[in-house]
Amino acid sequence: MRLGAAVRVLGVAAALVASPGCGASDDKIAKTGADKKLSDAQIDADPVALLPGSAVGVAYLDARKLFASPFGARILLVMERRMPLPPSAGFDPKRDLEAVWVGAYSMQGADVAGVAIGTFDRQKIEAAADGTQKTPLGVPVTKSTYSGHALYTAGETGFTVLTSKVALFGNDVGVRRAIDRVEEGRAKKQLPKYMQELLATPNAPLVMAGDLTSNPVPAAAKDELTFTEGLETLAVVGNFEDPGVNLAGTLSYGDAPAAQRGSQNLLALRSTLERYAPFLALLGIPQPIRRLEAQPKEKTVGLVMAVDGAAVAVLLDKAQELMTVGRP
Repeated sequence: MRLGAAVRVLGVAAALVASPGCGASDDKIAKTGADKKLSDAQIDADPVALLPGSAVGVAYLDARKLFASPFGARILLVMERRMPLPPSAGFDPKRDLEAVWVGAYSMQGADVAGVAIGTFDRQKIEAAADGTQKTPLGVPVTKSTYSGHALYTAGETGFTVLTSKVALFGNDVGVRRAIDRVEEGRAKKQLPKYMQELLATPNAPLVMAGDLTSNPVPAAAKDELTFTEGLETLAVVGNFEDPGVNLAGTLSYGDAPAAQRGSQNLLALRSTLERYAPFLALLGIPQPIRRLEAQPKEKTVGLVMAVDGAAVAVLLDKAQELMTVGRP
């Protein structure tokens, strides 16, 4: 394998963490004749309960700590260029965004629902989404109505402002499913218990959990990330301290032999990236993995990883270059 394979390994790893998906059937809401819509106060009190159930993966991110990290400026630049909002909406992620929860609903599809916490000026956003103004990517923002909520869509991304503190985002189906929970009026946490407990981890600016038992990892990911073979669940917490991103967690497999293989394949992944270090250096990318430990114990693997912040920053710059190729 050459440099292209190394880039694919890094790319597939990132895609696996953020993998979107399609909705599950157990979250359909049957409305009654009575209006049981959640109040603004109820929405603000427990926003994570708006995430539909049956998630393949969930993640929590403390946006302010992320933006304060050594590569936070690069993250901010990516967000500003990809936001489904015209500049006239007056939304500044660094100033206005506090935290984000995201749920993905299949490893194969494209349904994602997210909840953003921060400060949202509904009037400015409504005025900006007039169908004539465009996002930084040149995509117009269109407005529609769903269950009485103004739903804004730019490209494949939709969002709606629920209160001055809470907004929903994701693809169209994901946002509509979350809106249904608001209208049904009895939104409650339906994520698996271990996901709920992990999301409640104190002082963890980054939390990720995944359940692959009913949604297998795509073959392409298995080919590049062999440690996912037999992987059933993952639970990871992290921070943005030196050297950049630090992760610790547990990967659970179907049996002890699978866990043993998963541990070996994780360690082999680092060795592979180290072999590509000279090629990455030609692109100005430092060795991304500063530390990687994988300790098998029965059917689980304890994971500790440290990622170089400078490498993350360079990779984000390269991603920006690729996203802007062919654009005016």
